[in-house]
Amino acid sequence: MPTGNQLDLERFFPYPQMRRAQREALEFIARHPSSILELTTGTGKTAVGYTWLKWLAEQGASPLFYICPTKTLVDQVASLHPDVTIAYGRSEHQCLYYPEETLRADEIPCLTLVDCPHRVNQQTGETLVSGAQPCPYYAQKFGAKQSRIVVCTMAFYLFTQLFSKEWPTPAGLVIDEAHDIARVVRGALSYEITDYHLERATHLLATVDQESARLLDGFRRRMVRQILRQPAEKAILLQDREIESLIEDLNRLERRGLTQTIIQAVRSGQIDPVADRETLKALEVIVRDVQRYIHSLEFSLPTGYRQPLNYAYAYYRAELQGQERVKCKLVIKAHYVAPIIRKILSPQTVAYSATIGNPKLFSFETGIEAPFFETGSDFPVERTRIFLPTDARNLALKKRKRGDLAKTLRQMARASRRFSEHGHRSLIIVVSEDERQRCLELCREEGIKAVSYGNGTSARHSAADFKEGSGDVLVGTTSHYSQGVDLPGGIAPVIFLLRPAYPRPDDPGTLFEMRRFGKSQVWSIWTWRLMNELRQARGRNIRSEDDRGVTFLMSRQYDRFAFGALPKWLEQAFRGGLTFDQCVKETISLLE
Repeated sequence: MPTGNQLDLERFFPYPQMRRAQREALEFIARHPSSILELTTGTGKTAVGYTWLKWLAEQGASPLFYICPTKTLVDQVASLHPDVTIAYGRSEHQCLYYPEETLRADEIPCLTLVDCPHRVNQQTGETLVSGAQPCPYYAQKFGAKQSRIVVCTMAFYLFTQLFSKEWPTPAGLVIDEAHDIARVVRGALSYEITDYHLERATHLLATVDQESARLLDGFRRRMVRQILRQPAEKAILLQDREIESLIEDLNRLERRGLTQTIIQAVRSGQIDPVADRETLKALEVIVRDVQRYIHSLEFSLPTGYRQPLNYAYAYYRAELQGQERVKCKLVIKAHYVAPIIRKILSPQTVAYSATIGNPKLFSFETGIEAPFFETGSDFPVERTRIFLPTDARNLALKKRKRGDLAKTLRQMARASRRFSEHGHRSLIIVVSEDERQRCLELCREEGIKAVSYGNGTSARHSAADFKEGSGDVLVGTTSHYSQGVDLPGGIAPVIFLLRPAYPRPDDPGTLFEMRRFGKSQVWSIWTWRLMNELRQARGRNIRSEDDRGVTFLMSRQYDRFAFGALPKWLEQAFRGGLTFDQCVKETISLLE
């Protein structure tokens, strides 16, 4: 018997027809207002979250947020449901303070320019100077605060809830592509401090506050000394005592009240916000982030009740090349972000993705704990295949033989050419930048037109060009194309996954995780991530029930987890008993 809440929810469904999986998901949400849902590709996840938020809005609940990893997905949600309000970060808005230049709001020292006439009061919506053109960024933010349902990126939401606290705790929160939230938060809360920017900021600060400049320069000198003790051209984790000494310097600097000092210097004319824009921006970032640096470094140290949550590493170039200016840098990486994510959740949070996988590991990674529900799929499984050829080579660094990688890359290029001759285009996903370059070279040798990024062209624009019909094969790394790029409707019915993207053994993040979690637990975490990566990549060309598509797994490394990564409904699409040539022939037959 349907519950009252379920019937109410269905009233707000935006389309005439509701799929079985959508109905099941809404039934579950009606019983569990906080929930984790694995909804397969093509389910229509967005409509599920939108329906729930519209129902909450009808009850008078506010504010309500729908968050996604990327601006592309934000745009997609808004295009499907135009009554929501978009909120973008500074990088998407033009600054009006510098009319002679075309600058984005994130390129200027916005927080320091408190007397900017275009600034919009977030309580009244009025500009600082009456009649001035409203700042696009602040005007958009004010407008979003007046709306019921706000759609934004995970990073935007994180900063509004964690730092600026401009919105109250949401009455309802939908997290789309929830498997990705830990990665996004790690990126947003990671910092890079360089000798070059510290030196420039010190020179500017010296014009208004000699003592603060001395403290900042002292921090720079200590940081550089510590870094230069390490081997060149190699990222090295900092020791606890090194982190503690840096925290001491930053604490002395924090007590100086630098923000007000800089604002006063701009007002008095000691700092010219136009002539000194770039340096002032660098100084603003350092001053604004000092407290964040301190917290991040403190979380890099163990305490009596917890292991480190972050890590810090040092790196320097032995010789600068060309226009390079940064010799030394200190990188602070947020890592175990589950407690931070828990802080910014709503009491009613619906988190969903096509790739939740193991709900316990998902909760460990993200901090999101709630009842879990997995829908089946109405997708006709006979329209897809996942191939792991019997003659695939083992491309693990310690297992591969000389020439194995080059032979596999050429095998994919030749097969892509053969598919192209039948009118089918391909997506090739590799792991490293070196593999991408070698794959492009082999595609040229095999006479197939490959599209990729570089030389001023972004990965997003390359994918857009490919979708518009450019090239026969799209080539990119897992970080760019294993998720977030959709190729439905026969755009690229063939996907090649070269090998799983295991972390590099010498990477500081790998070393930190080994130390933090131990070998047994860390392998479980890595495998879970790779299983989700496989499922995400496989879904790039299967976006609806009408699509056809195949995925080739080109390394024996997939033996360990590929079949186990698949949901029950997809297991019968797996083919592990055919040679590569047989897989190619079956693909041509399936697609035609």
